[in-house]
Amino acid sequence: MPSLGLAMIVKNGATTLRDCLASVAGVANQIIIADTGSTDGSPQLARDLGAEVFDFPWGDHFAQARNAVVKALTTDWVLVMDDDEDLDPQARDQIPPLLNDATVSGYLVTLRNHIPVRFGSGGHAPSIKANDSTMPRADRARAYADFAICRLFRRHPEIYYVGRVHEHVEPRIHALGLELRSSSLIIHHFGHLCSPAELQSKNEFYRKLGRLKVKDAPNDPEAWVELGLQEYEQFKNYAAGIECFKKALALNPGYSSVPSLSLANLYIDIGSNAEALELLSRVEMKGRSAGAKEHICGDALYNLGRLKEARSAYIRALGILSEDTRIASKLGLTEVRLGMKKNGLARLIRALRASPDVIEMHDRMIKAYLLMNMMPQAAEAAERLAMGYRNPTTILRAASIRAQMKQWKAAEDTIDRGLQLFPANLELLQAKTELEPETTRVAQRSLPCRTTL
Repeated sequence: MPSLGLAMIVKNGATTLRDCLASVAGVANQIIIADTGSTDGSPQLARDLGAEVFDFPWGDHFAQARNAVVKALTTDWVLVMDDDEDLDPQARDQIPPLLNDATVSGYLVTLRNHIPVRFGSGGHAPSIKANDSTMPRADRARAYADFAICRLFRRHPEIYYVGRVHEHVEPRIHALGLELRSSSLIIHHFGHLCSPAELQSKNEFYRKLGRLKVKDAPNDPEAWVELGLQEYEQFKNYAAGIECFKKALALNPGYSSVPSLSLANLYIDIGSNAEALELLSRVEMKGRSAGAKEHICGDALYNLGRLKEARSAYIRALGILSEDTRIASKLGLTEVRLGMKKNGLARLIRALRASPDVIEMHDRMIKAYLLMNMMPQAAEAAERLAMGYRNPTTILRAASIRAQMKQWKAAEDTIDRGLQLFPANLELLQAKTELEPETTRVAQRSLPCRTTL
């Protein structure tokens, strides 16, 4: 039976390392970890769990660190993981026959990225699905996105990682003319489920490395896409995102659907809806990417007031991405605006019931009720949103609808509840001041009349 070694690079992974190594217990014959500067006791913990550990000075280059670990292994095959990942339980039965195939030098596995949001945007949105995992570390995930990547390969002197960040061994396997085959293996990644502060730190780290990578490889479209996604999605640096996506498309227009979808989505975010439509009119897409394209086109057309065309685009998108309740919700509001009120309202209600924890579903429901002059329903929907997502904006909106209905006391009560939560908020205090004359007038009218003799 060919032997298997686990190669890892770790820095301050004490909180996750135990679960990771437990997931490969009995699967890996050797575990080697390069520690790049831990201060939380990770090296000793790893040794206690059976790993061999050595120090590796971090040089802002993932491929260099990974190659150092791979080189230290003595096994026939290499499995690469990070401490914020777990090997799927089924893998222990799936791996042995893969290692016995003498014709294969590497396997693509599914890297399942568990994420805290239900929906994504841009180029990677088509790959996002609702979370159905039973993995304990995935209990806080609302969705996941799958990506194919080579994490299992033969230990070979000419198979090594390339790339400062988002590093791969696939280019070397292809360059050697060796067989790279798909597999059903799954590695679960939980790194996106960390705290907001940790996530911000990670994003800044990866943006730094991404900027260095495009200097290393200025003609690599993938490097430009990686940096573009980081600049746009994590930092809302629109100018940099446009530059990166355009650079990728200029280098290789047919590289993938990701730069076109991401750039089109970016254009919509900055109000350049016509540019988004023009860009997408020039590209053909298939499968779920075609659904994402129609979705983005629907958004652009809606924003331009071309509601009939928007409705058609949303219907086409929903035909491909039938589970995406955002599209159903947008289609419902579009139909309400087109006068198809019964049909549109039914879509909105179904979408909201399917995704009650998505704020934008509530927002469209409120807008539809207001458009249909269903003020009591709009007020109740706004109050439900304000109770579920307590912030000054949702509270003010709920109070505003009650005020439009001249239900001054109900509006003031909503503001008072908001001030209990946000006592120093200037907008709520101003609203309280503006409502007091109306509530006082109502209270005076309701006082019993006095008669005099």
